Amino acid sequence: MAINVFVSFNHADQKQIEAFDLLKNKTKHVFEVHDHCCKEVSPDGSEKLIICQISEGRSKPMREEIIKKFEQCSKLVVLMGNETYKDAWVEWEINNFYKMKDALLPGKAWMSIRGMFLEGCEKAAAPKTLECRSTKSLEWGPEALEKWIEEG
Repeated sequence: MAINVFVSFNHADQKQIEAFDLLKNKTKHVFEVHDHCCKEVSPDGSEKLIICQISEGRSKPMREEIIKKFEQCSKLVVLMGNETYKDAWVEWEINNFYKMKDALLPGKAWMSIRGMFLEGCEKAAAPKTLECRSTKSLEWGPEALEKWIEEG
């Protein structure tokens, strides 16, 4: 049975997300990936993608969309690169996913959240919200990801 997994990442790691796409395709689960871009229309009518800050008012529809996706996902994997620990969106996603799942499974929500270091970033700092939730890190590879997802 497929399990929905939300993927949180820092936009600076966009190139490595392609490697994760290959990795996740080796599992039988559904992954929800959400980038934090807003579309801005230029004077010439073309659309330009810009990264929205979480504190901006125009990010509210994105936050609401993410919360809806959280409702459909039972797990959260945080892809950790060298700058992920500074990303306000990642922190917000971890905190909100945790709160939502902790309301359903008090004291056990942390089991549904894992960090996964991107290749070459094994010594990167984890986001503080992961460290304080006592979550374990996953090794890079489809086997580790699959095993954690299947744990329930």
